[in-house]
Amino acid sequence: MIVLGLFAALFTIVVAGCGVTISILAHASRINLVECACLSWLLGCGVVSLLLWICGAFCSGLLLQAIVALLCLLLAIAGWRATRQANVKFDVPRPATTTEWILAGIVAIEVAVLVFVSFKHTLGWDGLLNWELKARYAFLNGGNIPSSYYSSSGRAFSHPEYPLAIPFTELWLYLWMGEPNQFWVKIIFPLFYAACAPLLALLVSRLSGKRWIGLLIAVLLPFVPSISASPGGIVVGYVDVPLSVFYLAALGYLLLWFQTSDSRFIMVFAACSALLPWTKSEGIILWVVLVLLGFVLSFAKRRLRQFSFSLVPGLIVILVWRLYLRFVHLWPHSDFAPPSWSALRNNIGRLHDIFGILFAELSERSQWSAFWLITAVAVIYLLASRKLERIALATAVVGPVLLYSLIYVFSTWSSYSAHMTSSVPRLLLHVMPAGWLAIGLALSQSKRETQAL
Repeated sequence: MIVLGLFAALFTIVVAGCGVTISILAHASRINLVECACLSWLLGCGVVSLLLWICGAFCSGLLLQAIVALLCLLLAIAGWRATRQANVKFDVPRPATTTEWILAGIVAIEVAVLVFVSFKHTLGWDGLLNWELKARYAFLNGGNIPSSYYSSSGRAFSHPEYPLAIPFTELWLYLWMGEPNQFWVKIIFPLFYAACAPLLALLVSRLSGKRWIGLLIAVLLPFVPSISASPGGIVVGYVDVPLSVFYLAALGYLLLWFQTSDSRFIMVFAACSALLPWTKSEGIILWVVLVLLGFVLSFAKRRLRQFSFSLVPGLIVILVWRLYLRFVHLWPHSDFAPPSWSALRNNIGRLHDIFGILFAELSERSQWSAFWLITAVAVIYLLASRKLERIALATAVVGPVLLYSLIYVFSTWSSYSAHMTSSVPRLLLHVMPAGWLAIGLALSQSKRETQAL
């Protein structure tokens, strides 16, 4: 019964996400089934977690589960009707050459291996005490986290200010399985990788025009040790890899919108970027980076109004979550002081150590192999190309790394260097797939461009 409940939970997530995805993509004559599957998982997790949070304020238990499941089915029906009215056909992309078949097969094998490896490990420290803990509280409370959790000083260690995309996705599995089963809930995290690898291949292929490069980049993705190992990898149940996939999707579709002016792509960007602040607090920083880049790109295309509308879902998520935390009287977290000029002036001397630690982490081959060195070369190539979309991509890789480093100026730990050492490896994971996207586009530059550089 537990396994049947697990499959029912995963099915409803994918069905809800599929309904949203095909509603967005229905204006196309054909829908890529691989793209649809990847976005269905990403958007499905966002939709289900948001529905659980919203509906959990009014009902609980079996009624909550039934209402959310019904809404998932209604979303699927709405999406299917949209495709029928638009007479859309679904298409399964097939590799065109032997090389592409080999690369696609390797990607499939890597996904299978990482799914297997994920079940050989237990949830890590943050996976248990920051994320699964919230799901367990909600399950034991009928589907909603009690407000006393947020205001309790004794539970401040579990970061109650963190948003609920992944905890409530775990909760959805628990509700269907009938128990908080920590073994089976780990399936969530390799599924994010299973969505990331094909989506990365698809985005690189579309932006570069070369499918084999996209597949090659997807093959290389798991060769960065941090993607599969702790801290923050998919086997330990942290949210850093899921956040990185949302960032990759939002960034990739923003660039596709700039390249093609297709309104479907800006709608996907709106949906994926809105889920960044719903996945982790640091998602707000990633959202701000994308907003700034989007304004530059939309200004160049004279489509500021269309881009501005795409920011509404993200703004709603950020504001409503902040209001909710104030309503439940959140116990103030103490890892960082509120940014101020006085704090910046007093702590500006930390910058030397901060960038020293950052460089040491980027050079750590046991965690990153040669990834950041290759990314640095790719960023230089993209900046030197003088093409706005490639400069934007390079900025989307470098910008979050710099901003993440600067927040330690406001660290309240007795040792800010220990604070940075313990957390910056996970933060760098957020931009790692975007780094591979940059590498893919750098590899795809024409011979003429390469010679000029």
